[in-house]
Amino acid sequence: MTLLIVAVCQLTYGQEAENDSTIFKVLPLAYYTPETRIAFEAFAFYSYYSRDSRRKSNIRLFATYTQNRQYLLTIPWQIYTSKDNYFLNGSLDYRKFPEYYYGLGNETQEANRTLYEFSAFTLNSKNYVKLENDTYLGIAFQGQMLVPDFPDGEIIFSDITPENGEKGYSYLGLGPSFMWDRRDHILSPSSGSFLEFTPIFGFGQASEHPIYFGLASIDIRDYWKLGENATWANQFVAQFSAGSVPYRVLPTLGGPLLHRGYYQGRFRDNHFMVLQSEFRQHVIGRVGFVLFGSIGRVYPNIRTELFEELHVAAGGGLRFRVSKKDRTNVRFDYSITPDSSGFYIYFAESF
Repeated sequence: MTLLIVAVCQLTYGQEAENDSTIFKVLPLAYYTPETRIAFEAFAFYSYYSRDSRRKSNIRLFATYTQNRQYLLTIPWQIYTSKDNYFLNGSLDYRKFPEYYYGLGNETQEANRTLYEFSAFTLNSKNYVKLENDTYLGIAFQGQMLVPDFPDGEIIFSDITPENGEKGYSYLGLGPSFMWDRRDHILSPSSGSFLEFTPIFGFGQASEHPIYFGLASIDIRDYWKLGENATWANQFVAQFSAGSVPYRVLPTLGGPLLHRGYYQGRFRDNHFMVLQSEFRQHVIGRVGFVLFGSIGRVYPNIRTELFEELHVAAGGGLRFRVSKKDRTNVRFDYSITPDSSGFYIYFAESF
């Protein structure tokens, strides 16, 4: 699904304190898609250093209203406390939005999708305590309440059932999380490494059916500096699931973060693996560019051949820094795949 931007207002309101690098920005945006028609978005960004912290914290807000009377409100945060002893990472998300559903599997067809609407409230939170140096151990919490609205009440995909959310679901998930983080910047890294492993154990209700499931994810990233202004970034992500997983919680490829160029939810199944690589070059002032590619697929079970029928994507984009005092970017990415393409405007790097 292509996202066509019709206006980007670069007027900002806010302040940048000279003594502590505190930044506050507000950016109005406008864009168009076939599903939303004209959409208007307000974006706010606040970043600061806690006392004796080596890492910069940030809190963001995205509020969107579309011509089709659709709503999206997202509040993500990454907060380091004094001396980096604790790290709080999470987001609150409410949306009433249309979405294409393609069904489950690695060979779903673009022509077989169906458009439906849903309302959902989602919370994701990982709260860490520092063990030693760059090593953290914490507790992950996530939950979602979702109510779908299929056209005329018709379910055309047999993999959506009352047991996994045909009439909606709610769940809570808890689990431990381990993180090793040596990135030099949270939102726009240029050097260092990152590893995170999180198993989640979820329980909830879908219609009158209790649901119990497990999710596990591993995220590995590495950033190589190629001179003063260039970085080669790589990421490997794998997710695995078991049990009665709600259909919209299953591991999913596509969207602005994983496998750009594919519609978010284009491929969905019990497990996935994806590898992404990106070359980032700062050019001058606040402007830079990137070249990127990715390869991956979803799996019904872990016995499936790992390297058969892989999906690829490639593209490039521009970067514009939101502040002279911080290298966090707004990114403009265009990606192509064998059966689709996508244009994205997003805050911060994809990984």
